[in-house]
Amino acid sequence: MQILSSYPKATPVVEKEANNIESAKEVERQNVEAKQNAKTEPKQEFSTRAEKFSQLNKEFDITASNFKITDTFINRLKDLEILTSDQAEKLSIDLKPEIKETESLSLLDTKINELKKRIKNEPGVDSLITILDKSQKILSNLNGSKDSSFPIDPSTAAAGLDQFLKSEGSSILTKEEKQTVGDLRIALLIADKLNPEQRTSAEVSKYMEILNQNRYT
Repeated sequence: MQILSSYPKATPVVEKEANNIESAKEVERQNVEAKQNAKTEPKQEFSTRAEKFSQLNKEFDITASNFKITDTFINRLKDLEILTSDQAEKLSIDLKPEIKETESLSLLDTKINELKKRIKNEPGVDSLITILDKSQKILSNLNGSKDSSFPIDPSTAAAGLDQFLKSEGSSILTKEEKQTVGDLRIALLIADKLNPEQRTSAEVSKYMEILNQNRYT
């Protein structure tokens, strides 16, 4: 005669607990292994600015005509301590929100030429065209490898473009042209960070002068 017991079998419970313990041990083992690997993996460090620029050029080919300033590039500048976190955040915000990058340097140069040609007969744009001319020369030497100095301090040119975009005079530009000038401003600020030794005391004074007054009213 078969006797039915109301007590559950203990074996499945014991097996389940054993499996849980084994799983926990495996997770712990993987965590320990990951920590050990992190300690043994060499951290890539660069002791000089030249080494940082060499690495940047390997990763992004800054001198290429199709080079674009992207969110990824800006974050890399932050990683290499060429930009502060605050500077990187501000530049990223100014990138086109839908694609988070500027035009390529070659296309940017072409659009600036088109802009100068279109507005050359407009009143009060001589100073703007002068800055655009000099800014194009900076673009062609973004990493400072061709010449010993720029035709104008990049931060001064960037400040001038920023003032123009905020002035009533910017109404002569289309939305696309304003974006082009904005992309140029970002490129100038990047050039300034890549080549800080280009700045002189006279250029710093000029930069502060532009910040403190609106030259395009």
